[in-house]
Amino acid sequence: MSSSLEDRKGAANQSGGGQGARRHPIQVRLTADAERALALHPTPLLVELELLFSCLIRKRVRFPVTPHADAIPVPGTDPRLTLYFHPVCTKVCAIGDAEVPDLLTFPIRRVTPFIPRAVALDYRRGAWVGDFYYPRELR
Repeated sequence: MSSSLEDRKGAANQSGGGQGARRHPIQVRLTADAERALALHPTPLLVELELLFSCLIRKRVRFPVTPHADAIPVPGTDPRLTLYFHPVCTKVCAIGDAEVPDLLTFPIRRVTPFIPRAVALDYRRGAWVGDFYYPRELR
């Protein structure tokens, strides 16, 4: 196993342990509807922050039952959420919000600069929705 992969996979999801201690915890922003839905959720909500590298870059917040095998656990500020970061790429140029077939995990050597700084979640019409942000977008 390469050291960069060990860094990614060894990152703790809690802000106090492992590699996660060196990363800033992802700030969590919840709407009132998200707060209500989260209060009824029996276990921490799994949130996967997907960053797609293609001919354009796309951000997507996913709510899978289990994280992708290559997703990287990242610390967050809300213990009711389990956060993962998953950089991916495509074999061919893909534009739009449609599902992209054949996604590949993108091999980032230094993943820390690509990990988002904040995530905003809402619960609308019975479904979770969200977006994530980087420092310049937070201003």
